[in-house]
Amino acid sequence: MSAPLTVDVVRTPARTTRFTGPVPVTAVLMAAVLLTVSHLYVTIPLVSDVAGSLGTTVTTAAWIGSAFGLAFAVGNLVFPTLSDHVDPRAVMTFGLIAVAVTDLAAGFAPNVESLVTARTVQGFVAPALPPVALAYLPRVLPERVRATALAVLSTSYLLSGIVGQAWGLLLEPAGWNWALWGLAPLLAVAAFLIPRLPAAERSAAAGSPGRALATMVGMFRRPQILVAYTAALTLLLTFVGMYVALEAHSAELGATGPVTGLLLRLPGLPGIVLGAFAGVFVRRWGPHRTAGVAFLGAAAGLAIEALGGPVWVTLAGSAVFVAGLAVVVPAAVTVVGTASGQARGAGMAGYAFLIGVGASLGPLLAGALAGAGFGVTCWVLAAVLLVPAATFLIGGRRAGAVTR
Repeated sequence: MSAPLTVDVVRTPARTTRFTGPVPVTAVLMAAVLLTVSHLYVTIPLVSDVAGSLGTTVTTAAWIGSAFGLAFAVGNLVFPTLSDHVDPRAVMTFGLIAVAVTDLAAGFAPNVESLVTARTVQGFVAPALPPVALAYLPRVLPERVRATALAVLSTSYLLSGIVGQAWGLLLEPAGWNWALWGLAPLLAVAAFLIPRLPAAERSAAAGSPGRALATMVGMFRRPQILVAYTAALTLLLTFVGMYVALEAHSAELGATGPVTGLLLRLPGLPGIVLGAFAGVFVRRWGPHRTAGVAFLGAAAGLAIEALGGPVWVTLAGSAVFVAGLAVVVPAAVTVVGTASGQARGAGMAGYAFLIGVGASLGPLLAGALAGAGFGVTCWVLAAVLLVPAATFLIGGRRAGAVTR
């Protein structure tokens, strides 16, 4: 009797679309970072509307920005370090979903206390994306494209300042609620795409939570990390501070509506594009010299704004200012990555924490200087930038002396 006929069934595993090339990986991360960090800025032009809608003062309503910034700083201590121990794609996906949920909750807030609470929670969970993405990207891309990809991704931090304010201005006529609700579905799309990025190898620095904390604290004993951290503290302090001051004095510059308000912010876009090419400068002159000179350029831009005169002078100065900061960001991130070694998440945690601190201090400094005028505010911010400029230029010489 012949053996029964058998048929081997070959099961083809379900295919999942994945992004593996440097361009799609960077593009997905850039879109996700842009959407997340935009939440730092989206409420800048909405504070007056929130105050009127919820029956509170402008000073109280301003806490929807400051509370987010302070919580953002704290969250930056948690999620980047966590990404050394957990799949960073899971951390980033969680962050995007959590921010989307808090967008919905904030939009339905019945009073300013509820809104500030929702924004505080949102600020805490938002760092599950931007600093984790900066630490994740070098772990999944070839070395030949890392500097360029990091430069492109880093521009999202400043580009989000323009995009976030533009989004708020454009949706302002529909109500401040819609500026938040409208971001939720976009975040959901990004959360769908992140798990389809390549898996990253587990960091060699990963270990127990106690070891993670010790690693993060130890970062502050590394001189080159401290050099980069001066950039972290001053970057968004001056960036947010300048735009808050610009919003406060926009009527003096002829901006009396959403469209003209948006036009005041557009000159920053060309400078941000320049930041995407900062990888070329970093490879040629090194991250320290690049950042030091760029900080001086940013300070010069603020000085031009402080001179006053025709509106085009202010706009030209803001373009130079933003261009300088756009070049600084990837240079500073490069220093953090190099000095952190295998503990990129821990190194980026400290950097991102100070970014958040600076973002929360910016509005407070601008508010304290509001009575002195826009020009004085710009002069003070320019003086602040001289500190990291000197730190990077001196730190670069010392780093070079060590390597020789």
